[in-house]
Amino acid sequence: MMIKALIKMINFHPQHLELQQEIHARPHPIIKSPCVVSHIAFFHSNKDVSLEYDALNTLARTFQVNGVTPTSNSYFQDFGPFELRWENHREFSTITVIRSANKTGNSNGFALDVFPKDWLSQFPGEAISACHVSIGQFEDITTIEQVLGASAKIACNVMQSQMQNPASIWSSLQTDKEGFTQFVINTESNAESNADTQTGRLLLMILEIETYRQMSLLALPVAKNIAPKATQLGQECAAILANIAKIDTSADESKLLQKLTNVAAEVERLRASSSFRFSATRAYSELVNSRLDELGQQPIEGKDMLGEFLQRRFMPAIRTCASVSLQLESLSKRLTRASDLLRTRVDQTIAEQNQKLLESMNHRSHMQLRLQQTVEGLSVAAISYYLISLLKIVLHGFSEEFFHVNENLVLVIISPIVLLTIFIIVRNMKKHYVDDA
Repeated sequence: MMIKALIKMINFHPQHLELQQEIHARPHPIIKSPCVVSHIAFFHSNKDVSLEYDALNTLARTFQVNGVTPTSNSYFQDFGPFELRWENHREFSTITVIRSANKTGNSNGFALDVFPKDWLSQFPGEAISACHVSIGQFEDITTIEQVLGASAKIACNVMQSQMQNPASIWSSLQTDKEGFTQFVINTESNAESNADTQTGRLLLMILEIETYRQMSLLALPVAKNIAPKATQLGQECAAILANIAKIDTSADESKLLQKLTNVAAEVERLRASSSFRFSATRAYSELVNSRLDELGQQPIEGKDMLGEFLQRRFMPAIRTCASVSLQLESLSKRLTRASDLLRTRVDQTIAEQNQKLLESMNHRSHMQLRLQQTVEGLSVAAISYYLISLLKIVLHGFSEEFFHVNENLVLVIISPIVLLTIFIIVRNMKKHYVDDA
């Protein structure tokens, strides 16, 4: 009781249960062999999951079973004649229908036959991946190829360490006239309780490989479209780098900077429009490789293993996408370096212009100082002249009324004194202003 009381005192994170339940959100199905499975992945450019909720609930009302709850990301429901599994992912959602082969009458029937007419056509989104899987015991390759409707070029034994009895997967990876890829899982009957579980795991891996393979390849058309543009932009970048050393005038710098800006803007536009698609492709391809590793494939004589086939056909496309993505990233870095070089060149030119401007300003300041000194000398002479003129008038007045003196002699004696006095006063005033500054 004390422990329970203590536990109740723990303050859990608001998303604790949601995160904990995430690992249990998409369990693999329990498969009763023989059965047929149909799987469709719907891609959504502008996803509105509420439309899927409406479609699923319409189907549930038709069969009088529980519908999907709002905000759910998965829906697993036994409809009686079939089992329906719906999963919501970021870019796409999947519908998987599992139906007993005994109810279809044979092992090459389609599980989608259970849906009402036009229900699938009204389901939102576009089918990016679609496949049929037949699960059961098949006597020989001829029977398997009849189910596939084509030659079984791909076959391998799988999950030897996990499954008590051997199982193998067969396919041609070619689409039929309806756009579906056909798979066959040939498995021995097993009374052990984990046999159906392991078959469900195997089925889920095959469906994920097929879905993620298709989602991965969505970036291939984007890469093919961008590749020639990236090559052209790379050539323009190389030309810009070569012309940086040939710049002679500021006009050349401005022209080259404009070209560099245009190329950089186009590269960043291409990166912005494709970065998500390329990142998604990397993630999806990693999931495909992970599921292939989990299959534990063993060869069947005369047939290609699924992993080997995809390495030859699928991985080159993924590498093409990775190459174009890397090309854009490398080009962006080269343009950044080119921008730095050109900016350094422009900064150097501006520094030289500023140096010349400072020298010109220094020269003008020196000329102004010389002119100022000349004006100061003239001002000393002018002030002294006016002051001596006033003294002359004063002396002339005094000499006539009070005493007789030689005016010229007095002026000769006083003039140097006046000039020296005015010069000292002006110099002291100038020194005072300089000290204050």
